[in-house]
Amino acid sequence: MKKLLIGIACLASLSAVAQNREIAFKEADWKTQLATAKKENKIIFFDAYTSWCGPCKMMAKDVFTKDNVADLFNQTFLNVKYDMEKGEGPVLKDKYEVSAYPTYLFINGDGEVVHKIVGGMSAPEFIAEAGKALKPETTTFGLAKKFNSGDHSQATAVAYLEALEKAYEADKMAAVAKVYFDELPKASLLEAANWELALKYLNNPAAQSFSYLYANKGELEKKYGADKVNMYFKNTMSSSVYSIKRAYTKKTDLKAAAEKATAIRKLLSTGTDYSKPLLAQLDLTEFAAANKWDKFVSKVDVVWGDEDFKNKAGFVIGAANDVVSSGPAQYYKHALRWADQIERNKPDLFANIQLADLRKRTLKKQGKTAEAEVMANKAQDLRKEAAQKGQMTPPMMKD
Repeated sequence: MKKLLIGIACLASLSAVAQNREIAFKEADWKTQLATAKKENKIIFFDAYTSWCGPCKMMAKDVFTKDNVADLFNQTFLNVKYDMEKGEGPVLKDKYEVSAYPTYLFINGDGEVVHKIVGGMSAPEFIAEAGKALKPETTTFGLAKKFNSGDHSQATAVAYLEALEKAYEADKMAAVAKVYFDELPKASLLEAANWELALKYLNNPAAQSFSYLYANKGELEKKYGADKVNMYFKNTMSSSVYSIKRAYTKKTDLKAAAEKATAIRKLLSTGTDYSKPLLAQLDLTEFAAANKWDKFVSKVDVVWGDEDFKNKAGFVIGAANDVVSSGPAQYYKHALRWADQIERNKPDLFANIQLADLRKRTLKKQGKTAEAEVMANKAQDLRKEAAQKGQMTPPMMKD
């Protein structure tokens, strides 16, 4: 009995220290890290994080400290991490187009990204993704090379689309999905297997395959349910409208953005319950890109006067922030005017926080620092009130 108790005590002791290893990160400037990776013939595991990112902290605490994770990464990769808001972080953020956190990049000694994943995940998932980074044929880079060389088989296309989804590369996924689904026989798109793949990956309204599905919406509704079908089309076109806005703002992929915009206008010409806000947002995006701010302001005024426009307060607040972010200073007064109009309609707490943030940003850009500080304090107080009530709060926008 005594031996048994001793044995149990030893097992408990071993269990307590079983998870005592963690990923070891090397500290050095980026140029040195690349040189080391090349010399040692290793792939760099690059943890792109921020100090405020919750999932980043979860991964560091619960996944990086697993012995099997630590052993794999410490033995296989050159592990580095950079805060994307400090030191070299902002430059590396732009260089590697990091837009969400955490982002995990696997980079060779030449500085090329061979694999990329975004977001928190379990230890087994993390290990599986790291394993893909070690096999050229399963990396995002390798799958891209294979697909772009003409291998458009379902196995290659789906693997590539899945990798792009995990890498948070919606625009690249849209381009690949367009090629793959447009090559399928049209009638086959209505079959269950292809429909399920379309639901997951076909996010491009400019694709002929998407137009075919939209034209056969009635048949899809009968086979798969109206709610599911309509939600797919609504979400796809909504996310595409904002990808168009992002493209115009960054001045990248403008041809693809224009193709999407033309397709959405054509598809929504018959009208749906979500046509009006999406078409209005397209108008504003194109006016802003062309510096036609008078037309931008007039369009927002039309929206505000439309009694049938859904969630127009949120739409107008978004438009006002766009004016403050990108418009000439003489148009800031319209942002404040719209804020006054919305406030007179007694908005909810969420919108009131947005209005306080909007006024703070506008006043600060106008050089009215004292008034901007008042609005900043008001926004802070409203956020505290929302927290006490257990209500969601809007994200804070940069000044």
